[in-house]
Amino acid sequence: MLETLSIASPSVVAEPALIPRSTARVAISILLTVLDSSAVVVFRGMLCNVSAHHPIWLTGIVLVFVSLFASLARTWYLALPVRPR
Repeated sequence: MLETLSIASPSVVAEPALIPRSTARVAISILLTVLDSSAVVVFRGMLCNVSAHHPIWLTGIVLVFVSLFASLARTWYLALPVRPR
């Protein structure tokens, strides 16, 4: 029986990243924080007027803001270089 020789594919050499992962995560976290803060500042008056005397609208707006800040907190948590395991 013939023996087949396995030809190993050359290993792919990892190219160095242009920006370290932690630096990119912190930059994205800062960008999202600025965007979320500006959205809250710009639309707070309109949202207060829309949700006045409408408990269902107020509940929906509160849920939107809670999810916005939860996703922002998760982004910052992932951006921190040291996390307990």
